[in-house]
Amino acid sequence: MKITFAGDISLFRIDTDAFCFNDICSQLFKSSDLVVGNLECPLTSSETKEDQVFNMSAPASSLALLKPFGVVSLANNHIRDYGTTGLRDTIDALNTQGIKYFGAGRTRGEALRPLRLELNGLKLAFIGATRFANATKDNGGGTACDCSKHIFQQIKDLKHEGFFVILYVHWGYEYVRIPSPRDRRLAHKFVDTGADLVIGSHPHIYQGIEDYKGKKIIYSLGNFIFHSSVFTALSPIPNDPRLQESFLFSIELNEDHTYTAKISGYHTDDNGVECYDATTNATFEEEVRSVSQILEKDYLSYLRKYYMQAYEISRQNDKIKKDFQHIDKLSFVEKVLLYKNANLQDVLNKAAGLAIGWSRKIRKVD
Repeated sequence: MKITFAGDISLFRIDTDAFCFNDICSQLFKSSDLVVGNLECPLTSSETKEDQVFNMSAPASSLALLKPFGVVSLANNHIRDYGTTGLRDTIDALNTQGIKYFGAGRTRGEALRPLRLELNGLKLAFIGATRFANATKDNGGGTACDCSKHIFQQIKDLKHEGFFVILYVHWGYEYVRIPSPRDRRLAHKFVDTGADLVIGSHPHIYQGIEDYKGKKIIYSLGNFIFHSSVFTALSPIPNDPRLQESFLFSIELNEDHTYTAKISGYHTDDNGVECYDATTNATFEEEVRSVSQILEKDYLSYLRKYYMQAYEISRQNDKIKKDFQHIDKLSFVEKVLLYKNANLQDVLNKAAGLAIGWSRKIRKVD
């Protein structure tokens, strides 16, 4: 059985009548028994926004573009851009079109509930999670928290029931190639607990692929469908070309739950997705392998390289908070609320960023 995974999909500002997939891409979809992606855009007409750096929505009719997709994850930082109404409208639209979903729900319990499927005689289970927009007891719904103890218990239970378990996680830091230590710890724990495959998204560019205990971890699949206007003044690189190149990840799954994997590189823009031909894809595969090499090295070498980019991460996050969330005008309480999603990795990035930045200034003085 063939399953193909795509990265971040936002239908915001996309002309669904004009947008198209090239023949290579369409053929890949047709040859797949199931296509899965991350729907990072509420499907709603609501105009009541939640506080976000950038709010996105699209009409339910735009789902026509996702005909190849049978399943989507809703576990991402934008699914509550238009609050409970936007989330529930999205779920209703997906149900109307017969597209199954996971990773978010009207209640915390529904958000944590895995999607179970039986296809071609194989039992599949999808778990979606993120640290953003989590459902609580009284917020009207949201996403499943990626470090919830319930997820690890679900993995164990699903494996005991004979499911092939897939984690689709929305994590990491935007516009950076190397996954964070937090992400790697979580990914390894998922596999240690019994997950068969871990797929990641959120950075908007692709990250490396890691082989861990015979399982694949794809830390970020990057953008699949995303309008370029979203990234104006957000990406640290003007007209960042990395936002327009990534890959689809396909597995051929066997009855014994072993699988072989293949990546299919593509270029994406506001008008469509063009999957690469065999020659171009071979070159692209080498580039992905090169990016992934740091995940094969000793952990100290990986940490050194990761924290060298932490300076850029912390600078970028500070710029976003200043330019889009006007942190300098907020009260102390408002600043605390803004930082409420911060975790230990954010703190370490900030500390490393300050230290590296200061050392660079000293070198300039010298």
